[in-house]
Amino acid sequence: MMVVARIVTGVLLLAHGLVHFLYLAPDVPEFSLDQSWLVPETARRPLGLGLMVATVASFVLLALGVWGVPGLSAAWPALTVVSCLLSAVLLVLFWDIHLVFGLAIDVALLAVVVARPLWAEQVIGAGG
Repeated sequence: MMVVARIVTGVLLLAHGLVHFLYLAPDVPEFSLDQSWLVPETARRPLGLGLMVATVASFVLLALGVWGVPGLSAAWPALTVVSCLLSAVLLVLFWDIHLVFGLAIDVALLAVVVARPLWAEQVIGAGG
């Protein structure tokens, strides 16, 4: 049963990371690098793309860690923090109200790292 839980958890983390690729989709206005309340116009695209790539890459590493890849499995707490912070920064800088769900996912994942509930340790495991 734990194997299934690990697979599902990894897939969900991977999906959350890959959703950030929607910033490349021109037909999804909620994910736009053209509008930012904080980033100057000339820096929007390069900063947004950099954050997007870093976010997706970190969530891929996190999913691999959850799936028990040696060297990554023990680092899941740090990978979770990095992934969620990158995601949150990207979502906040290029804010749209529809992105609140993604931000809520990031906050929930950070809460799991801080609280370290028994079920998280059983599913993810401290050392793979």
